[in-house]
Amino acid sequence: MSRASTIRTWSFAVSVFICLLTTSYIHASSPIPEEVSADQKSKIFEKIRTLQKDIHSIHASVSQEKQLTVLKKKVHVEGTVTIAKPNMLRWDVVRPDKSITIIDGETMTVYHPDIKEAQVYTLSENFIARNTMSFFTSAMSGDLSEMQKKFSVAIFRNNSKIIFELVPLSKMTRQYLTAITIYYNETTGIPQEFEITTPKGDRTVTRLSDIEINPDLKPETFKMALPEDVWITNKQEQNTY
Repeated sequence: MSRASTIRTWSFAVSVFICLLTTSYIHASSPIPEEVSADQKSKIFEKIRTLQKDIHSIHASVSQEKQLTVLKKKVHVEGTVTIAKPNMLRWDVVRPDKSITIIDGETMTVYHPDIKEAQVYTLSENFIARNTMSFFTSAMSGDLSEMQKKFSVAIFRNNSKIIFELVPLSKMTRQYLTAITIYYNETTGIPQEFEITTPKGDRTVTRLSDIEINPDLKPETFKMALPEDVWITNKQEQNTY
């Protein structure tokens, strides 16, 4: 894979966690979900908040399947993710191309070790980076009021899963995002699957497995020490802030 295509592929992968940074078009083979009432919606959010109140961090394996209109074949991404409240994230991708994304509360760094390139963004000045953590903070805390600031929220039940369907309120956001669907485990309150669809017909499904709750995290988990010979490809962009 060429350097340009590698960066394009990873840029899309990062945007998945951002629009997330995941409509829902429910799988045809699944039973038809039933939308809950407004009163039930409030109770579900309260239940998720209660389940998550003692959860400070999670670590999980990630598998991601992307069906893009510009590609004939599906793209499969594998790796691990670590998230810690309130605004820390680490995403290690091992396939198809190695990369590390770290959000340390102030900056987001995306590092491609095989080609020795990186991008560094300041959260306060970068819309995408800022909304990455805003999304995950809302998803991890089950905060209805925060979600409803940016999305129209519908909730469905399907067996042991609670399904949140988020449709963006912003016209600008709707230009690149149709909807995000979050599948929560009703027993643990942890999101296990995210689905993103776009106006172009792109679809990305991200699944979390082997989830560890409140794992022992090393001090360097959310730190990135880039080698001296790494090329910061958005350096000019940074200098324009």
